[in-house]
Amino acid sequence: MSPELELLRECQNRALEREGIPMVLSLVDEVHEQPSPVQDWARADGQQIAAKLDNFRAALLPQSRNDDMGCVITVLQVGSYADFGREGGQL
Repeated sequence: MSPELELLRECQNRALEREGIPMVLSLVDEVHEQPSPVQDWARADGQQIAAKLDNFRAALLPQSRNDDMGCVITVLQVGSYADFGREGGQL
């Protein structure tokens, strides 16, 4: 079993009523032009997060459509669990 699939199963086997739900939240203003992050660290951090989510998607759901909300939810669930909920740290 791949480490990504193991992580997915681990995060789905949690008792959410006792352990809570780690989440990634991103707010986007779709009305106005998007500002670019000014600080280099913010840009680098965003690139790392995007790459990690891309890797989870490629490993877990390679055949899914880009607009498949089930895929988006699964990838965000695994990504947030890897960062915030997993004992021993990230994948």
